[in-house]
Amino acid sequence: MQVNQPDWWSQTLNPETAERKPGRPHAIPAALIPVILSMYDGGLGYRGITRELEKRDVFVDWTTVRRAIKASRLSLAGKK
Repeated sequence: MQVNQPDWWSQTLNPETAERKPGRPHAIPAALIPVILSMYDGGLGYRGITRELEKRDVFVDWTTVRRAIKASRLSLAGKK
């Protein structure tokens, strides 16, 4: 007995036809991570960076900014 699967089913299982990675998209675009790091190095705090991101129409919580900074610092430390 064959079960009819929806059209999207084969697309999610086949990596050649998948348009994006599975899972939730990142809240902060990767292009803004260097900008966030420079603001943080410039003395701006997590909440200040959050306010600056809101001016760029990126609405995230300050804890998301904190996690992004800490994660990028860990990845930079691992490359040394």
